[in-house]
Amino acid sequence: MLRVRAAVVCVMGWVLTASGAVAGSPDVVEAFGARSLQAGAQRLERAEVIDGQTGAELKLTGRSDGALQASLTWTDLEVRKVVQPSGGFHVRIAGRRDLVVLVRSGDRLRIARNGQTALVLLTQADEEGLDQAQLVLAGSHAIRAFRGLRSRMSSESLASAPGVSIDGLDMLIGILLGDPSVTERGNPREPRSLSRVSRISAHVRATCYEEYEAEVCAAWDDLSACVESVKWYPGLQEVCAFTWLLRAESAWFRFIACSSFPLKVQ
Repeated sequence: MLRVRAAVVCVMGWVLTASGAVAGSPDVVEAFGARSLQAGAQRLERAEVIDGQTGAELKLTGRSDGALQASLTWTDLEVRKVVQPSGGFHVRIAGRRDLVVLVRSGDRLRIARNGQTALVLLTQADEEGLDQAQLVLAGSHAIRAFRGLRSRMSSESLASAPGVSIDGLDMLIGILLGDPSVTERGNPREPRSLSRVSRISAHVRATCYEEYEAEVCAAWDDLSACVESVKWYPGLQEVCAFTWLLRAESAWFRFIACSSFPLKVQ
């Protein structure tokens, strides 16, 4: 069963964290919130990063068809994730003479490795599909290398534009493998979960980052409620988690499209 735990709560005029609550006058809160938002946006607006802890290279590039490509390279490990505006994606994870491909189209996720395939339905309980996915992924050298590398990477790198997408891929694989810890770390982990101060001047148009942040927070709230409501029904917790991840990635895609930071086009 998937378990979720909220360490950060977003409310007007307060920043609630795991260590306690910080309150202040509207001016102080607004200034603190502005700095926090600016720092978060700056972290996310990095398209190319070399991770200081592992030396892994992260890149985000555009494609002529409007898709975005997030890539991760390290020694012989190569991860490529192409995300379409529609939400569909194509993932290739290659390393140690092993290749795993994941393709999402609509509500279907297809996993392929070494001639084996599995199909998982993302919008309904599909225990059979999840069982097949675990069989296909079992013993994958590429998956083990990827997840091991991701676990050693810095939070700063994972908060970059390509890092957020690559981190989401790791969480997707964790859900497919039946690892409940991925949702515990996923959101709200700083800086992705965005300890935030809600806008005091509601009439002011939200920035690209604030819109991204608001949707990620809302998706997390819905995930928590969803898991609680279906906790007695096997297979539905994964549906909650898939929905959360797809919403978060959609918010990420919209942020990239909305922001003005330059991307190389392949």
